Parts: sequence; structure tokens; C-alpha cells
Amino acid sequence: METRISGWRRMVLGADEPGAAPAQASAPELEPARVREPGMTLIEPGVEMNGRLVVPHSLRVEGEFRGAIESAASVFVSESGAVEAPIKARTVEIRGAVVGDIVAAREVVIHPTGKLHGNVETPSFVVARGATFNGRSQMYRPERGVQTTALRESEA
Repeated sequence: METRISGWRRMVLGADEPGAAPAQASAPELEPARVREPGMTLIEPGVEMNGRLVVPHSLRVEGEFRGAIESAASVFVSESGAVEAPIKARTVEIRGAVVGDIVAAREVVIHPTGKLHGNVETPSFVVARGATFNGRSQMYRPERGVQTTALRESEA
């Protein structure tokens, strides 16, 4: 009897197939762009997701995502990745296409193949030659968040 996968696929970190056990020995076979840190969430090529995604670790988008993304670590959008969502993370690296505003606590990097249509708020912003950026940027010192919080507390 043939079984077909349709609709949502369950994502298992480090697994090659749906329902398979995490693959520990397959890391050397991966190309350098796909090497992942432990606990990294991956949206694979061909996967389309909608909604709000909150992850405690890094996120790599190689498929398509629409909605909102929040990560306590980094968000990587690969060349095959497409994101239509606001992104809030520690660092954001774009090699694919992003439509949405970005707030990064540390850095935003748009690589030569990257395209960003949205506003950026971060202390460090890098746009490589060949990259596309359409939006406004607001840069500040990293201490800004601490000072703003302290001012709000003193006013209360």
C-alpha cells in the first residue's frame, strides 16, 4: 500500500525523512551552507509555512515562510529561501529574499544574492555589493535597549 505525504510535514531536527531518527553521521556530507549548529530549526526547500514562528535557537529558511518570525539567536535566509514576515532576532543573514521589517539586537547582513524590502533596526548593518535593499535603516549603539529600559523604569 502506497502512502503519500500531503499538507503539513512534521519537522524533525536533523532528520533526513519525516519520522526518521535524527541523523548524526550525515553532517560531513552536507555542503558548508547547510551545516547546522545543534538545535537549529530548518525550513527545508519546497516547504511552505504560514503563521507565527518563535524559536529559542537559530533558524535557517531554505523554503518559504509567511507570517512572523522571532528567534533568540540567528535567522539565516538561504539563496532558495523566501520570507514574507517581520523578523526579530539577535542576528539576521539574508542570501535569499525577505519582505518585512527586521529588528536585530546585534547585526543584519545582506549578502550579494540577498534582497530585502523592509525597514531595519540594528546596531550593525552590512549591505554587500550586489545586494538589494529597499527600506529605511535605523542604527543605534547596542546599549540603547538597556538605557531605554532604565529610563522607562525611572519614569514609572
